[in-house]
Amino acid sequence: MKTGFILMIVIFLFITGVVFSLNYLKSASEKKSDTESDSCKKLGCPLGTKYVGSKNSDKYYSCDCHYADQIKPENIICFSSDAAAVEMGYVRVDC
Repeated sequence: MKTGFILMIVIFLFITGVVFSLNYLKSASEKKSDTESDSCKKLGCPLGTKYVGSKNSDKYYSCDCHYADQIKPENIICFSSDAAAVEMGYVRVDC
């Protein structure tokens, strides 16, 4: 009887820990996504933008890259994906 009760408590604690961990990971992921979209928005790009490049270059960067901040607003090109940037002849630079 005691063994069954202890086993139920252990299972409950395990499930609670797994649920907590999944919620924590989801929250952390959403915060990163919000930060990326805020960086892109500050650069003048529409929702869904993940990368930016300059009309005067063949390089593109994530919106939170320090190089992205150096692009003049009138020269910014916004990309929603790596594929979109590469299709236009841009090369990714990691920061």
